Amino acid sequence: MSEKQTAHAARTAARGRDVPPQRPRALALLALAAGLTLGGCGEGQGPGAATASGPTPQEQIARLEASGQLPQLDRLPLLEGIDADSDGVRDDIGDHILTAYPEPAQYRAAMQVARAYQAMVLVDKNDHIALQSVSEQMMRAIACVRRNAFAGDARRLEGSRLMDELEAMTTNTKERLQEYLAYNKARSGSVSVRPEGIVCE
Repeated sequence: MSEKQTAHAARTAARGRDVPPQRPRALALLALAAGLTLGGCGEGQGPGAATASGPTPQEQIARLEASGQLPQLDRLPLLEGIDADSDGVRDDIGDHILTAYPEPAQYRAAMQVARAYQAMVLVDKNDHIALQSVSEQMMRAIACVRRNAFAGDARRLEGSRLMDELEAMTTNTKERLQEYLAYNKARSGSVSVRPEGIVCE
């Protein structure tokens, strides 16, 4: 049994008990990591050079990941990352979702959102039919989060945080961020329709 399956079995066994989600300190730290990863170089220093005031950005990220304050993310030079189980979600993001969203409806919605963000990164930006399909996929994922997993005004902020968190995790390298921005540029000026009916996968 793989680690992912073991984690999933443990999460499944914990259902029915009141288990609080194990979320990292969240978006602020993810934003810090993304900013440090994608930020420009200092005056005359290389991207990995330590400053007089402290460790390099890479060292800061490694420390936060080691402490569990940030999820350990794949930074391989593969745009699609590793998806060993072919579920449409990078394994590092899937592992984070298993831990952070133990409630079944939230887990399924988070996986649906992660698949949609991954599709945005990987879609052919010149294929207008594929772009429309990915847009519709994301609209269904957003509706699933808002109508089911985090329904109601009181939980809307939690749903927005989930979306922001998974967006930051999906675009955690320069190349992934560039493809995500290219998707948004390709969709600029287009109209998305609010989905009706069953929206959750």
